[in-house]
Amino acid sequence: MTAPTDGGHDQSSTPYLDAMLRYRDAHFTPFHTPGHKLGKGAPAGIVEAFGLPLLRVDVAMAGGIEDTRESTHLLQAAERLAAMAYGADECHFLVNGSTSGVQSLVMTLAGPGDTVIVPRNSHKSLLAGLIFSGAMPHYIEPPIDPLWGIPLNVSSDDVTAALRSVPAASALFVTSPTYNGFGADLRSIAKLVHSAGLPFVVDQAWGPHFRFCSLLPDDAMGAGADAAVASTHKLISGLTQSSVLMANRGRINLARLASIVKMTQSTSPQTLMYVSIDAARAQMATQGEELWSRALELADWARARINQIEGLRCLGDECLREPGVAAFDATRLTVTACDLGHSGWQLETILRDDYRIAVEAADPLNIVLNVTYGDSHQEVEHLVSALTDYAARFRERAADTTVRGPEHLLIKLPPFTRQVLSPRDAFFAQSVALPLNECLGRVSAEIVTPYPPGIPVLGPGEEIGPQTVAYLEEAAARQLTIHGPEDPSLRTLLVVE
Repeated sequence: MTAPTDGGHDQSSTPYLDAMLRYRDAHFTPFHTPGHKLGKGAPAGIVEAFGLPLLRVDVAMAGGIEDTRESTHLLQAAERLAAMAYGADECHFLVNGSTSGVQSLVMTLAGPGDTVIVPRNSHKSLLAGLIFSGAMPHYIEPPIDPLWGIPLNVSSDDVTAALRSVPAASALFVTSPTYNGFGADLRSIAKLVHSAGLPFVVDQAWGPHFRFCSLLPDDAMGAGADAAVASTHKLISGLTQSSVLMANRGRINLARLASIVKMTQSTSPQTLMYVSIDAARAQMATQGEELWSRALELADWARARINQIEGLRCLGDECLREPGVAAFDATRLTVTACDLGHSGWQLETILRDDYRIAVEAADPLNIVLNVTYGDSHQEVEHLVSALTDYAARFRERAADTTVRGPEHLLIKLPPFTRQVLSPRDAFFAQSVALPLNECLGRVSAEIVTPYPPGIPVLGPGEEIGPQTVAYLEEAAARQLTIHGPEDPSLRTLLVVE
């Protein structure tokens, strides 16, 4: 196999994808992983589910796509193109999702005893990074929108106050956009953080498309972030679990970051993920403006019509009046039927069972749907038609019930209490499992994260307050999906002994 080129600055080139196709077409006899040997040994069910064309390119990186010395530098070529596309000095392809990217950045920027300023609505991966690193969090608490029951975003005033409170912080992290598409004022925050001499990091997992369409909110690197993660699998064409980490030199030690990225990744990476990131980057860099402009038109069309359906509401750019929300990704449709007396989970179940519509997520009040360039007008019309029929079916029944509106369905998130121990010290401390009603005033030894959207309500080292206990009791009664605790039923919690 000849050594590839990265195409210079040609964003239409796909060095990793091209190499995989060359391997397939060269008809090698494989004596490398995986064991199914290009599908020849795969069980019939796997062949039917995946198809032989996919199995024939499910090959190893070393020994397959490249030789065992990885001497053709394919990954580096593809990552250079991605770095240029995202406006960064370096880019790392991730096969363990944005989770591993966030954790790599935390461990690069902070160690035991250091303090990191983070929003309370951070993904649980950031809290895991604090456990791994031994650093302490200083939380910024974004307000919760009472009408929708979802976190807003971090404001410039929040950041200013946090920087004054923790002048010796090691870094400041922001999540933008949020799960529902709320973007922070990244440019202003970047100036504030840099004026304090700190690195500014953005969890942009839900914004892999921002860089590629002028109608979308600012992307993190363009707005001045020193590093960011973006999940290529969430809204663009990367395979599930694929992501990218972008970073600029200066405030971040890029050599240390590269070393830690290797520590958080599999040593047997799924090359299909690398291929998909390479191809998704090329698609976005060359067609992103057109593709996302069309997706925005579809989303705006759907939002306008959903808001005309009696009993339903769809979140729109009115959110820009809310604290901390400087931008909004209109391709995210947050829909509530609470005025019809239904929770988000009930609406999700009805759409799935009665209309064969699968949503991105559901919470106590809402469902969330993604509209992308992969959707057709016909599919969006089907969604609107289904919601119209649903509302007509349940409107009369809703008129006979008093259980309507967000105040009846919302579980109010508990406020942060105080950090008694570092997350790492608490996580590794001697602990005991106690019934919830005996945990008041104790120190948590584990993470408690309701899904969606994957935001912890309790972390290791935090004092457990009365509002936290009340929230968890109600969450257990409503059978929320809970990640993190050893007892997901929430009958007991692990507390520091």
